[in-house]
This record gives sequence, C-alpha cells and structure tokens, in this order.
Amino acid sequence: MNGLRAVAIGLDRLLAGVEAAAIVVLVCVLTAITFAQVAARYVLGDPLIWSEEAARYLFVWVSMIGAALAIREGGHFGLDLLIRRAPALKPVLGPAVTVVTSVFLVILLKTGIDETNLAAMQFAMTFPMRMQWAYLALPVGAGLMLFHVAVHVIRSPSMHLLDVRGNSE
Repeated sequence: MNGLRAVAIGLDRLLAGVEAAAIVVLVCVLTAITFAQVAARYVLGDPLIWSEEAARYLFVWVSMIGAALAIREGGHFGLDLLIRRAPALKPVLGPAVTVVTSVFLVILLKTGIDETNLAAMQFAMTFPMRMQWAYLALPVGAGLMLFHVAVHVIRSPSMHLLDVRGNSE
C-alpha cells in the first residue's frame, strides 16, 4: 500500500503542476484575446467576431481545471462553510461529502463524455473548430477532480475532503 501511496502522491504533485501551468497559459491566451477584442472594437472600430466565443470556451477550461486544483487544495468555499456551520457533525459530514462529491463527479464525467461525443458533429459559430474541444472541458475537469479525490482517499483514508486544506503536500 505504501508503494501505491507514493506513486499516487507523486502523480498528484505532477498533475497539479501541469494543471497550474495549463491555467497560466490559458489565462494568458484568454487575456490576450480579450485585449485584442477591446482594441479591435474601440481602436480599429472593427470587432473580432470570433473572440467572444473563444474567450468563453477558454474560460470554461480555466474553470474546470481550476476546480480540480481547488479540490486538491481544499479550496472549495462550500466545504469550508459546511464545516464551520456544523463542526459537531464533521465525523458524519466528512464521509458523506466525499461520497456525494465522488458520485457527482462520476455523473459529470459520464455526462461530459456523452455531450462531447454529441458535440463532435457540430462546429463553433464563428471559427472553424469542432465543438467537442469546448465540451471536452467537462470530462477532463471531472476526471481530474476524481483523480484528486482518489489520491486524497489513498493519502489519508481517515481524513475526509473537509480536512484537506493545508494537507495536500
């Protein structure tokens, strides 16, 4: 079990670094596209018709990858709020939150895969991109979040998702 634990923790660290780097790149591209749109609209008087749609898809990707990092770091506000409101229920709420979160993420993963497959036949409205690339953010994000939940359980089975803050190494 210690070997599996070490591999899981190592993969978790590596994946968190990749996620953080991806977010940095995506936010930079998102910022550049948004700046180009503002400049084109107000300086040149000719807006870029594709920029709003591209920015929307990039924002969804940033949100889903960011949610995965937040699961890893214990940064979801709702989990903190729950424990602060009812600290006596922590022994019951901890496992329940882990199970409910996992079930939700499995449903999101399955639904995301189905929607991505359906979107493969559609194109974006303003530029030549298949919509599967936009929809792919759902299963990728859900998969990353599930991975972080699984690593959390492997790392410390007695500690619940509500306790993760500051312990993600």
